[in-house]
Amino acid sequence: MNLSLLSNVLLILLAVGVIAVRQMTWRPVLGARDWMLPAIIAVIGVVLPLQTLSGQVIGVMDVVALVVELVVAFALGTAMGAMAHIRRIARPAGHQPAGGLSDRAAAQAAAEFETRTGPWGLALWIVLIGVRVGLMFGFEQLGSHIGVATGLILIVLAANRAARVLVLHRRVDALRRTSAQSGSARIIVS
Repeated sequence: MNLSLLSNVLLILLAVGVIAVRQMTWRPVLGARDWMLPAIIAVIGVVLPLQTLSGQVIGVMDVVALVVELVVAFALGTAMGAMAHIRRIARPAGHQPAGGLSDRAAAQAAAEFETRTGPWGLALWIVLIGVRVGLMFGFEQLGSHIGVATGLILIVLAANRAARVLVLHRRVDALRRTSAQSGSARIIVS
């Protein structure tokens, strides 16, 4: 195992830990702010392979690696968004967020819904990581430069998170429309 593969495995393990905690805890749905993490990770993920490849030709196997991993990431992210538990944040009538909060704290204080994917989402996350590790070793054997690049791990992570956010926001918007039409005060979707 070369140093690049070892650093990829360590990055994957770190990502597993961080995302695992996020999958199991209730987190507010923050609207547009939910897109920041996938966007930042995607930019870093695109820049890293460009620096790593410096002069190497991108081959057919590199394109195949990128497409296969993006399809897997989008599919599992979509499933995570579809299975996420969503609940309205309970607040006392007339609740007003305190003044002087940071932008993030203000967005959290104003959030209507919170979500988590729970154990099944965590299981899908582990499947994504397992598939990524397996593909990384497979693409290395097939001579792909991008398939083993650290940047591709970040692109896969960004694609997964973006697909999850997209589906989750659509579900939350549907819940808002439904609750506005029915006048319901409490919504829990399992």
